[in-house]
Amino acid sequence: MASKTKLDPLREFLDAVVTRIETLESHCGISGAAVTATESSTPTKHSALEKTPSARHITGEGETPAVKAFDTFLTRSVYPLADTCDDLNDMGDMGKLLVDAFDGAKYVVVLASRSKKPASIAEIAPHLKPITENVAKIRSLRLKREFDNHCKAIMEMLACMSWVTCEAPAQLPAPFVKECIGSSEFWSNRIRKDFKGKDAPYQIAFCDNMKKLLTDLAAYITEHHKTGLTFNPKGVSLAEAAIRLSDDPEAVEAAEKAAEEATKTKKRQSAVGNTVKGGNVMGMMAELAQRKNADGSSAATGLKKVSKDQQTWRKEFKAGDAPVPAPKPKPAPVVKKAPPKKKKGLPILEYQERGQKWVVENQTKESAKHYDNGLITIDVSDPKQQVYIYNCDQVTIKVNGAKFKSLIIDKCEKVNVVFDTIISGCEVVNSKKIGTQVDGVCPVFTIDKTVGVTVWLSEASCAISSFSTSLSSEMNVSIPDGDDRKEMPIPEQFVHKVSNGSLTSEVSDLYH
Repeated sequence: MASKTKLDPLREFLDAVVTRIETLESHCGISGAAVTATESSTPTKHSALEKTPSARHITGEGETPAVKAFDTFLTRSVYPLADTCDDLNDMGDMGKLLVDAFDGAKYVVVLASRSKKPASIAEIAPHLKPITENVAKIRSLRLKREFDNHCKAIMEMLACMSWVTCEAPAQLPAPFVKECIGSSEFWSNRIRKDFKGKDAPYQIAFCDNMKKLLTDLAAYITEHHKTGLTFNPKGVSLAEAAIRLSDDPEAVEAAEKAAEEATKTKKRQSAVGNTVKGGNVMGMMAELAQRKNADGSSAATGLKKVSKDQQTWRKEFKAGDAPVPAPKPKPAPVVKKAPPKKKKGLPILEYQERGQKWVVENQTKESAKHYDNGLITIDVSDPKQQVYIYNCDQVTIKVNGAKFKSLIIDKCEKVNVVFDTIISGCEVVNSKKIGTQVDGVCPVFTIDKTVGVTVWLSEASCAISSFSTSLSSEMNVSIPDGDDRKEMPIPEQFVHKVSNGSLTSEVSDLYH
């Protein structure tokens, strides 16, 4: 017993050394040579060690405090949530995909710490691919129906990944992340309610760890990226930093050669500039001496002396026949720049089984370029399906299918929608400059709090469609008129009269 007690500290030390070596092998992408007896006797399960970032994102000794703090955030907040997802068993690869998505966010933080701030934050968009790809994989996971609330809570949480594109004054990143806490808690509170009073510790841990992740991320951003993603003023360009972080040695070598050539060129230019500054006067005198003629005259010979009364800038100047100095040009008027638009969330185009609804959210002119000819298409397969379009800007959407239940356009600007037949009706709310084209029939159009709406009706829909409007302006209806079309305004001004104890309303004479 005594000898065993003496060997315990040595055994613990050796175990610690082995664990550290295995951690380094995992970071470097080296698979372990063997598995210990304890590990082989336990069932296979995702561990926090397997959820470490990829080798090219490992924090080095010279990394900035922001990168090191993000590593701490991954260890204390992301990995526990991923482990909880694995403990729930039926959530598939959800834990691994979550870690991969936040690993992509770390890549962006590392990239920013090594590069200068670009002219526009939009230049960082190509480097968000690891985030968007893993978010898309999470969205495409097909889990059991009992995990619907878990998936929705995670999707609301993942909206926080857009913080890397937030920039003052349009949108501060920390408040943006805090908004995600409430939206994700809406679904996580349903999970708490479903498992209240039951023996389900992993379910409650899932909700707690998700909230902790968002709270810790907001605290991290407040400390290191308060007004937006922090860049390195002494770093290289964004493209060069991305090449150096890549796994392509040839590209890294080419980038280093280009940087070396640029440094040499800058030094040569600096040397030439110093020579000019230091020898400017002496060089000018020497050149004038060389240009003297044989008789001793030079370029200045024969020039008249300008007296004080001929110098226009002096108070002794006498106008007379002398030219009047040109008036100073007026300063150009300062053009006020329009305030930048608030950042949108991740673009979404998906079909939700619950509610039988197609959802199109946060689509813009830039995101629409990923679709054929910039046209977003929705293929409706069931008349019971609905279409909901929210927070989109400068896009055209075409709904394919014979007929569907309803269409709602909410908080959109410069959006055009083309569809065939709607059973219930079309509703436009809180929007600007909207166009809708009916190829079939739409019985009812409801327009509320909207400025600028144009409705193109088909021949069949003219005799059926009705319009209900409130708090809206600049509304027009276009109908077929032979081979051409005729456009008519929807009245905004009315005349109200009290007659025989009741109020009557008529359209203003402006529309007759």
